[in-house]
Amino acid sequence: MKQPDKAVKDDPILIAAVEVFREQGYASATIQQIAQGAHVTVEAVLARYSDKTVLFAALLDLHNPLPDILSAFDSVLANIHAQGENIEAGEILRDAMRQMVKAVEQHDEFLELAAIDMQVNNGVFVSGLTTQIIPKALELLKRLKATGQLRPVSDVILARTLVSLFMGFVLSERVMPQVARMAMRMFGQRAWIDGMVDLLLYGVLEDDAR
Repeated sequence: MKQPDKAVKDDPILIAAVEVFREQGYASATIQQIAQGAHVTVEAVLARYSDKTVLFAALLDLHNPLPDILSAFDSVLANIHAQGENIEAGEILRDAMRQMVKAVEQHDEFLELAAIDMQVNNGVFVSGLTTQIIPKALELLKRLKATGQLRPVSDVILARTLVSLFMGFVLSERVMPQVARMAMRMFGQRAWIDGMVDLLLYGVLEDDAR
């Protein structure tokens, strides 16, 4: 199978492909539709991307957020190291959430592409990213637990909860109805992140109701 040259963000074929996949869905999208959207011939598309699978793989590679996510982990870990033993678990979680959200928001198209990857490829690409992220995530979890401020919760449960918090924040901004998204703007992003982390840390019940 022919491999395309390295994808670039201003490639009209890839720009058109994102729109076609978004509007038609992966299964219904055709090379002809993508060629029309890019204002090129079908032959021009196939000269670079031998089929729809190769084209989709190029899109995933182009919008891959992994480098920025790993950089975000490195930044959080560096902040922990800089503050030493005085850092609190809540501060670590807030910093991690802010930096991870910022990293993913630079790759808006990837979220849509990842959803398609889950549908048509059983999430192979996304699973590959997760595998590469795990070492950094485990190091962050280790530093978080080293604060001595966490309840004795299973690492697996804690990790899944943190991932759910992060994914819930990112996805809820995109799947809510327009009216709900407008209401969400009552608070800035930092306030939303801090508030959600506070709920994770302290729950929704008053102290005397627990």
